[in-house]
Amino acid sequence: MDIDDSTRLVAKRLRAALREAGMSVEEAAPRAGMSVPSLYRKLRGERHITFTELVHIAVLTERHPSSFLRNLDA
Repeated sequence: MDIDDSTRLVAKRLRAALREAGMSVEEAAPRAGMSVPSLYRKLRGERHITFTELVHIAVLTERHPSSFLRNLDA
């Protein structure tokens, strides 16, 4: 699986959003429909996040999904 800079940037933004929302990975993972180890891998940029997972985390952190995807090519 090819992990690129865009995947790492989305992961960084997701980590920041969870931190700002005061939500732990252990708390967020089941609410986002994934396992804790899977979310950890995605937040480290080791795995791609699906659009559905991204939307779940956006809802949990009260953000719009596009906020994680803006300016990825800049």
